[in-house]
Amino acid sequence: MTRQRTDWGEILWLEDGAGEPSGGLEAGIVSLPPGGHQARHIHYNEQVIYVLQGQAASWIDRVKSVLAPGVFFHWQAGVEHEAMNTGEVPFRHLLISSPGTQESEPLFLEREEPKEASPDLIYTAVEAIRTQFLETLHYGYSIFDSLGNLILQSPLFPEYCVERCDPGNNQGGCFCMRQLSPGEWRRENVFRCRYGMEVFHDPIFFGNAFLGYIQGGYIRHSSGEERKLENVYDVPESVVTGIRALLGRIAKAVRNYCEFEQFRRELMEKELRIASQEESQRILMKNLKDTQYAMTDLKINNHFLFNTLNSMASMALDGGLMPLYQSIVDLSRMFHYTLRSRQSMVSLEKELEYVQAYLQLQQLRYGESLQVVSRIAPGLSKAPVPFNFLQPVVENAFVHGFDESVHKRIRLEASKKGGDVEIKMINSGKPLSVQTCRSINQGIRSSTVHGLSMIVQKLLAAYGETCICEISSLKNGDTCVRIRFPFREQDMGGRDI
Repeated sequence: MTRQRTDWGEILWLEDGAGEPSGGLEAGIVSLPPGGHQARHIHYNEQVIYVLQGQAASWIDRVKSVLAPGVFFHWQAGVEHEAMNTGEVPFRHLLISSPGTQESEPLFLEREEPKEASPDLIYTAVEAIRTQFLETLHYGYSIFDSLGNLILQSPLFPEYCVERCDPGNNQGGCFCMRQLSPGEWRRENVFRCRYGMEVFHDPIFFGNAFLGYIQGGYIRHSSGEERKLENVYDVPESVVTGIRALLGRIAKAVRNYCEFEQFRRELMEKELRIASQEESQRILMKNLKDTQYAMTDLKINNHFLFNTLNSMASMALDGGLMPLYQSIVDLSRMFHYTLRSRQSMVSLEKELEYVQAYLQLQQLRYGESLQVVSRIAPGLSKAPVPFNFLQPVVENAFVHGFDESVHKRIRLEASKKGGDVEIKMINSGKPLSVQTCRSINQGIRSSTVHGLSMIVQKLLAAYGETCICEISSLKNGDTCVRIRFPFREQDMGGRDI
């Protein structure tokens, strides 16, 4: 058995080596002396406790409960916990935790000196796993590229860290947020800041390439004999193991996406190297036949769809239901635009009419709480633009941009800048940090699954590398998507006007 002393009490681990990354369950007896207080803290792993002796007040996510002998509790990872011994004898409970297995890279690698990778790879990977994985975590972490530049940062830092350094808004002044060279973190992958908090670094490799590193922890971890930090929880060994396992899982998720991205690129290259012209012809004829069948079905479905919409519009008009009539007309216009157009380039005027129909449908849903303003400079209505490139940008505001606020604003601006057309789509909602904007911009330029990346591919196909599509946060907190491309005086058939 191993005894671990902390600021608030002690834990008697029931097996030697408790807290080590064994991958199984860890068990120990926690003792909190009379009047003892476990400051508010986050549980990094799943835990089950059984109260053996004494009485204590416990707060889980700020909800109070009383702990008495014989009580079982099961806590999921990510809960916020605080406890205080309210009795006259030591409060003891059996603790069973599942810290998980550490999956991070070893500190000293038995391989050749790591190569510096292109920064785009880790930016693309982080953006790809951000919404589905990283933003679901309830812990503080920071991800850096190979040069020490911050890519993404969790806003969930301990109150103690925020009061001392405010690491989320103080990258240059916070000791933990300073840029590290590969040599620094390889010499020491854990350090203690000047305020007594421990921070961990885990490298992220893909093959022999060093992509960057992930930082996490921001915890108080002592032997129990050091100076106590007021209102800071002194974590047990199992928490340290849980943090290291979490950082390892994040690093592994980045590596897995890099592997997927490499496989995708190799597959695309193989598809471009078809062995013989005969095979290419066979594939082409099959695709043509499949397309002919699909077009036949599409024409039948379109005919039925428009007849049905016209009937519904007539019924709404006969019944005096003008809002319903207008919404059916708008929906019909949208279907007509997307299903009948055979051109890759259309006029900006036609594209804006399609967007306007979409926004009118949204106003049917949100009513007066949605405010839409359009400012289109004279002389741009006939400018050729890629078919259906603007509506997905506007839709992105409804899917990702707007927060829970009642009033929602959208402003569309189109102007001429020198020889270019510049379009801005500005929406209110949740402000984006500089790091989030940079990650999104890296992602949409890298052919990821991000919705805006499809828009960039359309612009690149139409205008080449001269086009711009980027997202930024304005001073008032609004989000702006700026699109810029050359102004070409051509009709839709490609002939000079």
